Amino acid sequence: MREEAVWWMRTARRDLERARAALAMGDRAAAVFWAQQAAEKALKALLVALRGWFPRTHNIRALFEALGSDLGLSREELEAAYALTKYYQLARYPDIVEGLPDDVIGRREAEEAVRAAEAVVRAAEEALEELGGGGEEGGREARRGAP
Repeated sequence: MREEAVWWMRTARRDLERARAALAMGDRAAAVFWAQQAAEKALKALLVALRGWFPRTHNIRALFEALGSDLGLSREELEAAYALTKYYQLARYPDIVEGLPDDVIGRREAEEAVRAAEAVVRAAEEALEELGGGGEEGGREARRGAP
């Protein structure tokens, strides 16, 4: 397993934890942003492991297309994952929403974004584990809280 793939996966896990923490604090804009980042980085980890590269994009659909696999996700899970792409900018820039991002991102929407990211990260971890340990090696350390 390429060490770079492990780095990307560990970063994806951390971003997912950030999304969960933000959701628990009621910071919906941060929750959806970190959810998008977690899914993006998990897919990039898998692309690095499989192909040695990934497209320079924040678009979740484009990353799945580059991967050439749905990772066993259901149609609903895929659609929810694709929807994460909008949060890369929407959650950070008030001019996009013409106000405060937290004012337009509801609690249920933030919860759905975190669930979508969890599904993508879990599926990418399983795929990395099948490849020979990238998901497992980084996974144990990340779950123990190692830096």
